[in-house]
Amino acid sequence: MNKKKIVIVLAVILIIIVVAVILFLQRNKENIQINIEGLAEEISKSNAFEDQLEKIDSEMTMQDYNFSTDEIAQLVSYQGSGASSEEIVILQVKDKNYINSVKEKINTRLSERREAFESYLPEEVGKIDNSILRVEGNYIILCVANDANTVNNVINEYIK
Repeated sequence: MNKKKIVIVLAVILIIIVVAVILFLQRNKENIQINIEGLAEEISKSNAFEDQLEKIDSEMTMQDYNFSTDEIAQLVSYQGSGASSEEIVILQVKDKNYINSVKEKINTRLSERREAFESYLPEEVGKIDNSILRVEGNYIILCVANDANTVNNVINEYIK
C-alpha cells in the first residue's frame, strides 16, 4: 500500500513539473519581441526565393489582405514580380485576440492567390500550398517561397 501511495505522489509531482514547464515556455513565447524589418530582410536575403523580392508599401498590403488599423500594430511586406507568388508578410497584432481573425484574412488572401495562379501560372500554386504561416507571440509571419525549409531555418535562428 505504501508503494502505491509513493507512486501516486511521484506521478502527481511529475505532472505538476510538466505543466509548470509548459506554462513557462508558453509565457516566454508570448513575451517575444521581433524586429519585423530585420527578420523580413534576413528572409529576403536567403536563397529561398526564385524571384527578386521588393519591399511593398504597408498600406497597400493592409488593403490587399483587408487588415484594419485596429488589428495591426506594425507590418512589413515584400513581394515578387507579378509572375511569382513569392512574398513575405510579417506583422504584429495590437492584441492577441486579433490573431485568429488576422490568420483568417491571410488564408482568404492565399486562397484568392491560389485561384488566380491556377490558371495564370500553375507552377506557382505549389509555393502557395507550402507557404509558411507562423504565430510567434503577437507576431504573424507569412512567407510564400520556393524553399520553405530555408525560410523556417532563418526564422528559427532569428527568434531563438
